[in-house]
Parts: sequence; C-alpha cells; structure tokens
Amino acid sequence: MRVESGQILRNEGHAAGWWRVPVGRALLAAAIAIPVMCAWTPIRTVQAFSRKDREQAEIVFKKRGCEHCHGVDGVGTTRGPSLATVGKRLSKDQIEQQLKDGGKQMPAFGDVLPPDEMKELVDYLVHKKKLPKGAPTS
Repeated sequence: MRVESGQILRNEGHAAGWWRVPVGRALLAAAIAIPVMCAWTPIRTVQAFSRKDREQAEIVFKKRGCEHCHGVDGVGTTRGPSLATVGKRLSKDQIEQQLKDGGKQMPAFGDVLPPDEMKELVDYLVHKKKLPKGAPTS
C-alpha cells in the first residue's frame, strides 16, 4: 500500500495511527494556550518583612495614633479591637480596605496616610498573626 503525505495529515490510509492527528492538535493548542494564560495571570510576589521594616511600621503605628484606639502593640482597648492576630483573620486587601475606608467605629485614613505609610501599616498588620508573649488569650 502506498501512502502519500496528504493522506497522513487527513488521517487516511493508516487506521493504526488514527489518534496522532487529534492528539497532535490538542498538544499544539495547549502549547499555545498555556503561555498565553500564564501571561495574564497576576504574579503575587512574597516580600520579606525584616526587623527594620517592622520597627519603621511600629513608628508609623504610634505616630499616626493607632495606639490611641488599639493600644500598645495593637493588643486592643475599649475603643478598638485587638490587632494581635489581624493578619490571620483578614487578607492584605481587607486590611488595606479597612485602613482606607474605615468602617464600624474606625474612621477612614485613606486621605490622611501617604501611600508609603499605608503600605508600611498594611505590611505590618498582615504579619501580625501571633499573640504577643504575655498577652491575654481572651
């Protein structure tokens, strides 16, 4: 039996290799689709939060009066809830939204905080996931 090149592409003449063309087309489609989809997917980078970053954020926390309602180290007062484990309870976006727009009894700080201080506070609060040593558990 003589097979011409066009027959292979049209899947004619070779019953045993019937699967090659559909599989080849599927692989080609995947090879094109995967890089395109990856290009549109946002990449979330993980930033290290150093001791220096934390110290700078603590200064902003004090300077901007956060301690007035949330207490020293954010352990909470009668005016504001504890922020000791806020990074466990809220996402980075939720923390930023709360700081910008306020809510419940908290005033909005979106117009008050410069972008660099907002970022420092958000990063600081995102990393607050454990209770400080000696803090009450209730």
